[in-house]
Amino acid sequence: MKNNVDGIFVKDPKKLKVYDMCKEMNRLVYQHVKQFPWIEEKNMKIQMIKSVSSIGANLVEGNGQIYPAKEFTFINNALGSAQESRYWYDLAMMNSYITKEQFKIADDLLKEIILILIAMMKRLKNQGVA
Repeated sequence: MKNNVDGIFVKDPKKLKVYDMCKEMNRLVYQHVKQFPWIEEKNMKIQMIKSVSSIGANLVEGNGQIYPAKEFTFINNALGSAQESRYWYDLAMMNSYITKEQFKIADDLLKEIILILIAMMKRLKNQGVA
């Protein structure tokens, strides 16, 4: 979906590779938090779900903006959420709530998402947005 109404373009975030990566990260976090102890029900579990979900939500909201400067801001927010998610995964690993393999899969995916978000921000910056 790339609509042009009176010179206004709206992009389709579903066409971005990173969009599918964010959905995969969401699938993983829900799978991982199922095994957390009851004490984390209202703590780490919710924070992890929120931070991971926020990556994709901010990406989509930014990519759907008309103004590139707003897109830059939302991608920056997505970047912050991705970094926050890495922190929560570090804590989950430290507390033995997830296995080393689960941690590695999630952390590798988060690092890849972060690199793509940074590349998107650089591209916008090179266009004179930020």
